[in-house]
Amino acid sequence: MNSYITGSSLICNIGDNYLDISTNLKNMTQKSYENNIKDILKDKTFYKINNYELSQEERYKKIIQKVVFDAIKDAKLTKEEQEDLHIFIGSTSMEMGANEEYKMQYEKGKSNLEFKDIGNGSIGEYIESLINSKHKSILFTTACTSSVNALAYASKMINAKKIKRAIILGHELFNKSTYGGFSSLMLLSQNKIYRPFDKRSDGIILGEACSAIVLDSKKNHEEDFKYLGFANVCDNYSETTSDPNGIPIFNTMKSALDNASLNLNDIDCIKAHATGSENNNSSEAKAIKQLFQTYNTNTKVTSVKSIIGHTLGACGTNEIVLMLYAIKNNFLPATFGYKEPASDVEFVPIEENTSIINKQTILFNYVAFGGNNSSIILSNRA
Repeated sequence: MNSYITGSSLICNIGDNYLDISTNLKNMTQKSYENNIKDILKDKTFYKINNYELSQEERYKKIIQKVVFDAIKDAKLTKEEQEDLHIFIGSTSMEMGANEEYKMQYEKGKSNLEFKDIGNGSIGEYIESLINSKHKSILFTTACTSSVNALAYASKMINAKKIKRAIILGHELFNKSTYGGFSSLMLLSQNKIYRPFDKRSDGIILGEACSAIVLDSKKNHEEDFKYLGFANVCDNYSETTSDPNGIPIFNTMKSALDNASLNLNDIDCIKAHATGSENNNSSEAKAIKQLFQTYNTNTKVTSVKSIIGHTLGACGTNEIVLMLYAIKNNFLPATFGYKEPASDVEFVPIEENTSIINKQTILFNYVAFGGNNSSIILSNRA
């Protein structure tokens, strides 16, 4: 049995629906990106989801509600099919921002919230209740590979005929704990311009985004993307940095190609992880170079983190949906902020939005803390 993406949705800093996001992305240029990012980060330090000014709990619930039902609507599910969805969630922080708010209220004597009402399981319970699901949710917290691992696991369960369909949620909102952790590691950009693979890059800029993907054993449309292959490879070099030689990242991409029985010639584009940190710029660039040498061919490379920020555990589904929106509009998004290659970057990532036919096979690459590396291959050619 096969698994297909039949519905998707995304809320991020450039919009909360397909039309706004795809239009804003298609109209983006290197010049407009640099002008816009200065406005976006003028009075904040992260890419923020706008127009959801509520308490932290109300905010995450409203955002989740919208992406879940938008994806279900896009997949054209009946009420019975909706209730039979298996739920998979990928996030680094879950609802940590709400927990921080509860803590402040408690310390001020303004909260009588019971302990059972907070914790990582509450997002899953909320979605179960929201769609009246017959099934318990499964949560993935493997750092920046959380939601792509959730997607791959759900795909494998469909392929193995264990389930018929699933909804995968990638969720990441701003919280002080996460921001403080990245700040203490001195990984955050001080220049406030995201520049993946660029020698001027000085670090990561975090972002808020939430996405949902509906997977089904049958496709709805000819253009639906099919799951072709996946690999997860552990890198034991360090808890917070990749092996500088790039070999574990190369092994992950190579293993995904092997799992899908594909050659690099079959890949139209690699969506790189490309956080903009010095270590990731170098190690992933070396991995891509080795991949090109192994197959004696090149392919397009792009990164989308400069568009929505680094959304950590949610970046798997967030970046997949963003790429699918672009492909549906017949273009591949540029690596905004890139101009001059960083050390070890011997390829040229896509520099401006590039017109394509809307039949594509994409290798999505993700690199996480704890050495958890994942690559997934999706195609609407199959």
